[in-house]
Amino acid sequence: MNTLHIFSKPLSTFSTFRSVTVTSLISDSDGILLMGEACFDQASYQNLASQQYVLSHCLVARGITAHPSFSSISDVEWVTLIDNAKKSITW
Repeated sequence: MNTLHIFSKPLSTFSTFRSVTVTSLISDSDGILLMGEACFDQASYQNLASQQYVLSHCLVARGITAHPSFSSISDVEWVTLIDNAKKSITW
Protein backbone atom coordinates (compact mmCIF):
# COMPACT_ATOMS: atom_id res chain seq x y z
CA MET A 1 0.00 0.00 0.00
CA ASN A 2 1.32 3.41 -0.93
CA THR A 3 -0.59 5.64 1.47
CA LEU A 4 -2.95 4.88 4.34
CA HIS A 5 -5.55 7.65 4.60
CA ILE A 6 -7.06 7.83 8.10
CA PHE A 7 -10.43 9.54 8.47
CA SER A 8 -12.24 10.35 11.72
CA LYS A 9 -15.10 12.47 10.33
CA PRO A 10 -17.78 11.98 7.66
CA LEU A 11 -16.57 12.39 4.08
CA SER A 12 -18.77 15.46 3.56
CA THR A 13 -16.54 17.28 6.06
CA PHE A 14 -13.72 17.03 3.52
CA SER A 15 -15.72 17.96 0.41
CA THR A 16 -13.13 20.56 -0.53
CA PHE A 17 -9.70 20.98 0.93
CA ARG A 18 -7.86 23.96 -0.51
CA SER A 19 -9.90 23.75 -3.73
CA VAL A 20 -9.04 20.07 -4.24
CA THR A 21 -11.41 17.25 -3.43
CA VAL A 22 -9.96 14.77 -1.00
CA THR A 23 -11.24 11.89 -3.10
CA SER A 24 -9.01 12.96 -6.00
CA LEU A 25 -5.97 12.53 -3.73
CA ILE A 26 -6.67 8.84 -3.03
CA SER A 27 -5.44 6.26 -5.54
CA ASP A 28 -6.42 2.62 -6.02
CA SER A 29 -3.13 1.51 -4.51
CA ASP A 30 -3.91 3.43 -1.29
CA GLY A 31 -5.87 2.24 1.71
CA ILE A 32 -8.39 4.00 3.91
CA LEU A 33 -9.05 3.53 7.61
CA LEU A 34 -12.17 4.86 9.28
CA MET A 35 -12.36 5.66 12.96
CA GLY A 36 -14.56 7.76 15.22
CA GLU A 37 -17.50 9.50 13.55
CA ALA A 38 -16.33 8.40 10.08
CA CYS A 39 -17.61 4.91 10.94
CA PHE A 40 -21.18 6.18 10.50
CA ASP A 41 -20.35 7.19 6.90
CA GLN A 42 -18.89 3.94 5.57
CA ALA A 43 -21.13 3.98 2.48
CA SER A 44 -19.64 7.29 1.31
CA TYR A 45 -16.09 6.00 1.66
CA GLN A 46 -16.68 2.53 0.18
CA ASN A 47 -15.31 3.03 -3.36
CA LEU A 48 -12.34 5.29 -2.66
CA ALA A 49 -9.62 2.65 -2.35
CA SER A 50 -9.18 -1.06 -2.88
CA GLN A 51 -8.12 -1.61 0.74
CA GLN A 52 -10.74 -0.39 3.23
CA TYR A 53 -10.60 -0.78 7.00
CA VAL A 54 -12.59 0.33 10.03
CA LEU A 55 -11.53 0.14 13.68
CA SER A 56 -13.51 -2.55 15.46
CA HIS A 57 -13.68 -0.76 18.81
CA CYS A 58 -15.15 2.31 17.09
CA LEU A 59 -17.89 0.14 15.59
CA VAL A 60 -18.66 -1.45 18.96
CA ALA A 61 -18.75 1.94 20.71
CA ARG A 62 -21.32 3.17 18.17
CA GLY A 63 -23.39 -0.02 18.07
CA ILE A 64 -22.91 -0.52 14.32
CA THR A 65 -21.33 -3.16 12.08
CA ALA A 66 -18.80 -2.95 9.29
CA HIS A 67 -20.06 -2.39 5.75
CA PRO A 68 -19.36 -5.52 3.64
CA SER A 69 -16.58 -3.75 1.71
CA PHE A 70 -14.69 -2.87 4.92
CA SER A 71 -12.47 -5.08 7.06
CA SER A 72 -12.92 -4.56 10.78
CA ILE A 73 -9.49 -4.41 12.45
CA SER A 74 -8.03 -4.12 15.95
CA ASP A 75 -5.64 -1.45 17.21
CA VAL A 76 -2.74 -3.89 16.81
CA GLU A 77 -3.69 -4.46 13.16
CA TRP A 78 -3.94 -0.67 12.72
CA VAL A 79 -0.34 -0.28 13.87
CA THR A 80 0.69 -2.98 11.39
CA LEU A 81 -1.13 -1.16 8.59
CA ILE A 82 0.73 2.06 9.33
CA ASP A 83 4.01 0.19 9.57
CA ASN A 84 3.46 -1.47 6.19
CA ALA A 85 2.30 1.67 4.37
CA LYS A 86 4.88 3.88 2.69
CA LYS A 87 3.19 6.87 4.35
CA SER A 88 0.03 7.76 6.22
CA ILE A 89 -2.15 10.85 6.20
CA THR A 90 -4.62 11.67 8.96
CA TRP A 91 -7.42 13.89 7.71
